[in-house]
Amino acid sequence: MIEDRTVAGKMLAEKLNKIVSNPIVLAVPRGGVIVGHEIAIKLGCPLDVIIAKKITPPDNPEYAIGAIVHDGTLYKGPNWEYYSSTNDFAKEIENKKIEVIRRLEIYRGNADYALDKKTVILVDDGIATGATIFAILNWLKKMRPREIILAIPVIPQSTFEVLQNHTQRIIFLEKPVDFVAVGQFFNNFEQVSDNEVKIILSKYR
Repeated sequence: MIEDRTVAGKMLAEKLNKIVSNPIVLAVPRGGVIVGHEIAIKLGCPLDVIIAKKITPPDNPEYAIGAIVHDGTLYKGPNWEYYSSTNDFAKEIENKKIEVIRRLEIYRGNADYALDKKTVILVDDGIATGATIFAILNWLKKMRPREIILAIPVIPQSTFEVLQNHTQRIIFLEKPVDFVAVGQFFNNFEQVSDNEVKIILSKYR
């Protein structure tokens, strides 16, 4: 059991400190920014954010068909083709893209990234199916980084096995076989506010 996101970040930082130098931490808001901040402090490196939104059916907003990043990069899940023929699917994609761009504007002011030949540590506070992480990884590869390391406090064994083929390295704290939700592996998993994220990010501007 992990105490909270801050402790998770410190524990991941100890592992990362032994294997990377001069990286940039890309955190997924909101909870991932708390974790990523601790990693950036320990490694003495920049912290930035990247956002993806789940694409979902209109009648099931928790079920991820896929995910999208600000420039339109997609991850298409196993049931993408089935849902893509439904009414308003294109509108769902466009709405989620607009929302990603809106949130990037709030957190960092623009969608310009310079990651060429850099070591990128992609951080979130946990992964379930991994739809948003898959979309971000698809986008990251187009940015031509030297290396992509995924640093995650909690990742199910099944998702880990799939993600292994999409990134050079995965650093984790918990890799459960029996998984219901990320929060079950934390003593404290309270919601993080936009204001908390903006305060942390202001330290790196």
